[in-house]
Amino acid sequence: MRFCSFGALVLSTTVLSGLIAAEQSDAKAATPPATARNRPARVLHPGPRTQPDTRPAGVAARGAGETIHVSTGIRTPNGVTGTTPGGGLMPVQTVPKARSEVTRDFIAKQSSNTTPQALVAMMPGVAYARTDPYGLTSRALVVRGMNQSEIGYLVDGVPLVDGVYYQPDSIGSSPDAENMSSVSLTQGSPDITSPSYNAVGSSVDVTLRDPSRHRGGMIESSYGSYHMKKEFVRFDTGEIGHTGIRAFMSYSYMFSNFWQTPGSINRHHVDAKLVKEWGQGNRVAVEMIFGQYSSSGINSNGAATPTKAAFEAEGTSALYLSPNYTPGSPNYYRMNRLMNKTIAVMAPMKFNLGHELNLHLTPYFINWDKDSGFGENINDSQAYLGTQNVGALNLPTAVTLANGTKVDTTQVVDEQHQHTLALMGHLDWRHRNNLFRIGSMYSYLDMVEPANYAAVGPNGLPANAWGRYSIKDAAGQSLSPWNLVFRQQQVSIYFDDTLSLLNDRLKLTAGFKEVMINRWATNDLPGIPDRKNGGNYAEPLPQVAISYNITKHDQIFINGTTSFRAPDRTEAYLDMYDAKSPSPIDVHPANLKPEYAIGEEIGFRHNGLVHIAASLFNYNLTNHDVNSTAYSAGGSLVTTPINMGGETVRGAQLELGLRPWHHFSPYLSGSYVHATTDNNFQIQEYLYRYPWQTCGQHTGVHGGCRPFL
Repeated sequence: MRFCSFGALVLSTTVLSGLIAAEQSDAKAATPPATARNRPARVLHPGPRTQPDTRPAGVAARGAGETIHVSTGIRTPNGVTGTTPGGGLMPVQTVPKARSEVTRDFIAKQSSNTTPQALVAMMPGVAYARTDPYGLTSRALVVRGMNQSEIGYLVDGVPLVDGVYYQPDSIGSSPDAENMSSVSLTQGSPDITSPSYNAVGSSVDVTLRDPSRHRGGMIESSYGSYHMKKEFVRFDTGEIGHTGIRAFMSYSYMFSNFWQTPGSINRHHVDAKLVKEWGQGNRVAVEMIFGQYSSSGINSNGAATPTKAAFEAEGTSALYLSPNYTPGSPNYYRMNRLMNKTIAVMAPMKFNLGHELNLHLTPYFINWDKDSGFGENINDSQAYLGTQNVGALNLPTAVTLANGTKVDTTQVVDEQHQHTLALMGHLDWRHRNNLFRIGSMYSYLDMVEPANYAAVGPNGLPANAWGRYSIKDAAGQSLSPWNLVFRQQQVSIYFDDTLSLLNDRLKLTAGFKEVMINRWATNDLPGIPDRKNGGNYAEPLPQVAISYNITKHDQIFINGTTSFRAPDRTEAYLDMYDAKSPSPIDVHPANLKPEYAIGEEIGFRHNGLVHIAASLFNYNLTNHDVNSTAYSAGGSLVTTPINMGGETVRGAQLELGLRPWHHFSPYLSGSYVHATTDNNFQIQEYLYRYPWQTCGQHTGVHGGCRPFL
């Protein structure tokens, strides 16, 4: 697989920006005191006698004159300063790895509905596909050939991502764009302190703004196409008395119609942050993010997911759900629903312990409540609960299809309730030219995911959209395709050391991290075998990095990193069932291994009037996990994790940005990625390999092999 991506050329203008340089000329030597040779002549005419000059002799200035550089910019309520190169897309970076970032100078100029995923779309190595006008439900993010489930997502160092399915919630758990001070993308292995256990490819880091030191507020209203509207209000307390405490809270409401399918989405969101600072470097912050949204027209898989045959026959029309209900058809858009509620509370803290020691602690709690609904027909004459035959349902809403089959059109409601409690922290010791860090993390995750079938009425809707009234069998049991429980414990320990030499121009870093994960999962449907499964993983993750500042404007770096991704989805451990059959529609793989990556980067940076960042990279992956989605024989959409073996990813990337110059600040980015799958893998009766292909299990097959992308 090869692809080249080029970020769009961005032109940014600012009202006032740039640098103002003022030079103070060399000081003049003071006039020397009078002597016998230069004493003024005696006055012959009468008058007052001249007094001798008793002023102290001046001091002669030596060396070059003093130069004062003054950086100026604008100050606006939305945080724009007009000083970041590349129109806000290329601030100065010093870490010894490839990293791109956007600041308020860019964020504030985007749609108020924008998300972190949309903000990184123009960075090198990124391929991003919008599935709605404002990127609200877009999930097609790829960085250096790694898909979204292989990308970490942090808000102030806390992983706000689904801990089981590895999908970031760009609507509910992302702060409002008005409250993001910066969004950075590390195109490679994350920092050794990162709590992510899925970031094998890269990491997106969002920084929430600090409360203002002065009391104030902000009101913003936005309107756009597809009936989009958003109202936003924020209040800053300023410093409360002389306590050193300041806080802010914001609320927003958003509504928008979809463009690729009938339906709409509405969202309520609250961001809040309290900060207390004292002494030398002591700081405690308490942050809260609350997001709730509901929609019709999409579910957790997005909009319509047609079969290959339907897409070839109907084209893009197959992507649209039906705006009207037809009895016996499950494709009515209002059956496809998505509701999400997220509450995240975190408290990043830093304490100066003296003796060059600093302690960093961050406890956090995350609660996810998700409901996803989609339409499905089940057989009214015979249904199954797990492997148990529950007989005929005989529902009054049953419909006889043209082929004579009597079916019940239902809405499948998939509930997911997930809770995560964690504590992470590290101690750093900075002594002379050395920085040593040692830290650890513990997290506990608990998830229950029941699902049920709810019969729809003549209007195509169930009595309750969120599964309150499910179909029951003769014994009173709720008909369910799965009833999952998933629990996980994660422990990680790490340390690293950075040695600075040659007046901090040369920095050498080496570190090691060990991540241990214990999982167990159950599918509590009656009669199914292998209802309980799990996994234990322990992964060593060494890292090394070197950076050298050639001048104060030029830097080169090289690094060698490792990262891993634990298997995602409950389907990695459990078989999935359906009411149409006593046999599983999705069989879990046996002993799916974690994905492991070894990467190398070498790069160059120049900071000046023109900012330049260029890097070359190479990754070797083992046990590369991908999710294969297809329709089962009964017509159900199923997703199965597959171990694809080894993969190699190589490429180059480049960023160029101009420091604001006469109100002109363009940005350009581009990348080249070459990715290959290095092992044979099996699809039904064939073995495939890309770019080399092998048809191995059936002789006499000619031209029948194609790469699976």
